[in-house]
Amino acid sequence: MKNLILLNFFLIFGMNTEAQITLEQDYDSSSVFNSPSDQLMIVHFEEYGDCYVKINRLGKCICIYNMNHILLKNIDCSSFPLLYGDRIGEVLYISQHLFNLDSKIEFLYCYIDINTHIDYTGIYNEEGNLLFSDTGVPLIHVNTPQQQLPIYNTSQGTKMILSYRDGHAKVFSLPGTLSQSIAETNNYLISQSSLSNPYPNPVSNTTKVDYKLPEGVDVGELVFYDLQGKEIKRYRVDRTFDTLLISTSDIAAGTYFYQLQTAKDKSQGKKMIVIK
Repeated sequence: MKNLILLNFFLIFGMNTEAQITLEQDYDSSSVFNSPSDQLMIVHFEEYGDCYVKINRLGKCICIYNMNHILLKNIDCSSFPLLYGDRIGEVLYISQHLFNLDSKIEFLYCYIDINTHIDYTGIYNEEGNLLFSDTGVPLIHVNTPQQQLPIYNTSQGTKMILSYRDGHAKVFSLPGTLSQSIAETNNYLISQSSLSNPYPNPVSNTTKVDYKLPEGVDVGELVFYDLQGKEIKRYRVDRTFDTLLISTSDIAAGTYFYQLQTAKDKSQGKKMIVIK
């Protein structure tokens, strides 16, 4: 009798535990598998608190939702300088009191165009107004332990450092302070940016993929799979270059996925569509 009661308890407890795992919300245009990759993350704002942030690159917008998934802000980025002419670039340091001291949302927007060699950094607010722009970009040298960052809190205020193609770097003073939550979110974004989407995509002949090996790793392999998980191609890559030119002349038309594999880890998968 005691064993029967105990069994019933665990059955009921197990059913209740499983019932607590429920789908809360489904966001469209927010997957890193999209081409170009979109993003969905949680950011702790200085006044709004925790919010969901969705970055839709081809849609050219940033959407802010509260924790009940109610849309708070829809930031139109269509007037910004666009990467490759059709998509928004990287969005970093989304905050309210870092680049300005009002209650509006501001963020650092940047891209590096390897085709035109045109670099851009802009700081915008939620209304699309430009607060700052420059041809430098917030690049850092990755090493272990990490010592270099684009933005620092110092005893003399918060400083932003941009790098330029002429070999120079410039320091800018910011009016606000970099909070720990903003720094953690930015570090997460950097860690997810080890592999780009192919461009062009779809591809009929050749395409390019940008890659960045994780810190402490000097070699890796870019591996391509079909939808059945069968390996199609494999390329060895190292730190000599950061872009790989890929020929699809020997690949049948279809959808493929690829990832950067190293001894340390594997990157998130990206999608490539081959047309003939």
